[in-house]
This record gives sequence, C-alpha cells and structure tokens, in this order.
Amino acid sequence: MKLLLTPSSLQGTVTVPPSKSLLHRELICRFLAGQVTELPPHAAQDVLATYRGLACLTAPAPLVDCGDSGSTLRFLLPLFMALGRTDAVFTGSDRLLSRPIPGDLGLRRTEQGLALTRPLTAGHWSLPGDETSQLISGMLLALPLLPGDSDITVTGEAVSRPYVQMTLAVLARHGVTVEKITDGWHIPGGQFCRPAPLLDEPDWSAAAYWLVLRALLPRQRREALRIPLAPPPYLQGDAAILRYLDKLPEQIDISDTPDLLPPLALYAALRPGRDTRFTHAAFLRQKESDRLTAVSAVLNALGASAEVQPDGLVIHGVSALHGGDVSACGDHRIALLAGCAAMVADGPVTLSGAETVAKSYPAFWRELAALGGNWEVLES
Repeated sequence: MKLLLTPSSLQGTVTVPPSKSLLHRELICRFLAGQVTELPPHAAQDVLATYRGLACLTAPAPLVDCGDSGSTLRFLLPLFMALGRTDAVFTGSDRLLSRPIPGDLGLRRTEQGLALTRPLTAGHWSLPGDETSQLISGMLLALPLLPGDSDITVTGEAVSRPYVQMTLAVLARHGVTVEKITDGWHIPGGQFCRPAPLLDEPDWSAAAYWLVLRALLPRQRREALRIPLAPPPYLQGDAAILRYLDKLPEQIDISDTPDLLPPLALYAALRPGRDTRFTHAAFLRQKESDRLTAVSAVLNALGASAEVQPDGLVIHGVSALHGGDVSACGDHRIALLAGCAAMVADGPVTLSGAETVAKSYPAFWRELAALGGNWEVLES
C-alpha cells in the first residue's frame, strides 16, 4: 500500500496497543496452564501467528505458519520439540526462514519449511547471545517441561537482554522456577505453568514513536498530544525511551533496546549541530529488513544525514526534514518511522509498503488519522 502523508498538527489522546512482546510470552504460559486467552482488538499479526501456532499443538501433522514473526518461530520450535510434536513443520515468509536460528535443534529444511527431526532433551545447552535473544527465551519456556534438569550457557556478547528478563518474569508469575548461574541459567525439570491473571502493559516499542513525535513538536503544541502510560515498574526494556528523551547521549549502546533505534534515530536527526552514534547494532541487519540501511535510507531521503557503520549508525542532526519518497523495506518499524517523520517534515512524504505496520501495530494509520494526521491512499 502506498500512502501520501502530509505534515499535520496532532492533538488528542493516543491509544497505545498492548505489548506484543509480553503477549507472546503470556499466550504460551497461559496455554500451558490450560487457560483461554481472548486476544485484544486489532491484535498484531505476530501475536496472531503465536496464537494460531499454539492451536497447532493439538492438530495432526501440524504445519505451523509463523508469518514474518521471529518470536513465534523461535519460541514455538523448542516448545513443539519439548512436547514431542516432531511431526511438525514450521513455515513462514522467505525473510523469516532466512534469518538465523542459533543452536543445534536438528532442523531439516524442506519445500514446506523447517521440519523437526527429534524431541528436545534435557541437559546442557550452549546458545549464542550475540545474534538474537529469542531462542534463549524459547528454550527457557520449553525446558522446564522436560523430566530432567537443564542448563543454558550464553556465549558471546548478549543482545536484547531485557527480553530474556521479561521471559523469566512471566515464567515466575506462572510458578516456574529458573535459577541464575554464571553465564546462564539452571532450569529444574518437571515443572508446569500455573494459571495466572493476564499481565497487560502498553507496548513501549510502539509508544516510543508517539513519544518521539510529541518531543519533536513545537513546545506549545506538545500538551495537545496526550500519551497515557501506566506507572512503573515495567517489564519492557523499551521504557528506556523516557530516559533517552530526557537526555540523549552522544553515544548509545542499542543492544538491549534494539527496537528503539528507528524512533531515536528520528529524534537524533532533528537535533541540529549534534551527532549521535548508535553502537552494538550489527545484528539489526537480520531483522525484517537490514534495519540499519533502511533507517538511513528513509532519513536521508527526507533531508537528514545518517551514515551506516559496521556496528551501527551515526546521525548528524539537521534543522528540518523535507518531503520525499520512501519505502518501508518490508519492515513494520520502518513504516512507523516514516509515518512519524512525515508529520514533522516540511513537505509531503510518499510511503510505499505502509501495510507492514500490521505486523506490530495494525491500528497505527487509523490512530494517526484520529489524531489529525493527514494521509491518503495512492495505491492499495
């Protein structure tokens, strides 16, 4: 879908969707506890993929369509193995199936997708932490179900650590014990998830775009855009957006909060005369797009100055953005970036691939229009 977006004065109260990351984990633990979970309206495509994937656990010869959801694939693979569903085949987008799945899970590539070849076994698992934290979370969700104890050792420089902490917190809420050891965790076997109330937090990854957009508005217009958020504490590491907007450092290690890179890059782009360096971000090349290149392409097309580095991005702040033609590059977070940038640019922005927001924030364009954002569909 191609949209024409024009700069707009926004006002009203933003409805922030529930946390996608938290819902993935809650869906799995509640399913294992025998609880029924009602999905929120306008649920993200990734959440729907996990919801439907769990339903496949009781289907004969299941074909698990993960769509474009890395969390669904890396969470459910070990879970199906732990529950003995080695007849399952996991499929999804070409981009998803090309993304790394660390660890030796004995997967076999077929015409349909990734076929399981053996059950998950208790014992010692060594998993790289520098590519993705999702498989670590998947193993933490699955290993307690096995009859024997297990250890996970994380090698390399770990990324996205708050997401692992979120997994541990959700498991603890459901009565599952995991013990911290040097460079990893000890997981006692023979555990089962207990029922627990659904934990709901606003999605800080989504809220970050609105918070950045409000911060970029003229001071006299900021109060007109209201973003209600629950008080702390938060399980999501992306709540760090509040700290960064209070004071943005010259150098940011983005490894723990990678989803903040696009909105923070927009914020940094409109700080004239100041440079901001994002580091430890090379693994973002393996997201729905090469996210470093995609962020740089969108910002530069709109008059910013962004340089891709081997390890991240350098943003040279400018005084204003102009209009232009940009692509979401098949990446929901790039579409969100472009939509917000268009609201504060000096001219209209044409965005191709606007439909990709459905992956994490299906209601985004509807929400933007309700707040006064002007856009029209050029091609459906």
